[in-house]
Amino acid sequence: MKDAKRWLRAGVRVMALTDAYMKRYAVERWIAQEELIQTGHKEIVQIENYEREGIVWEFRVDGYTGELKPVPKGTQDHELHLY
Repeated sequence: MKDAKRWLRAGVRVMALTDAYMKRYAVERWIAQEELIQTGHKEIVQIENYEREGIVWEFRVDGYTGELKPVPKGTQDHELHLY
């Protein structure tokens, strides 16, 4: 994880961060996603999953927390807490 944090702080510029992480550290997708989430890259992992699965997404503001979240397009306001 130390090397991964250093690598990410260096400003990695790749299209698919999860795929690059999988290749660099020879881990499965779910492990790469978990570790990327732990290092603060949850939004990137979510967006990559949406795009990989062909889900149209958008950023929405959660009215309860004030957070800007990537969610599937058409998500209702009362469902935003799920993301």
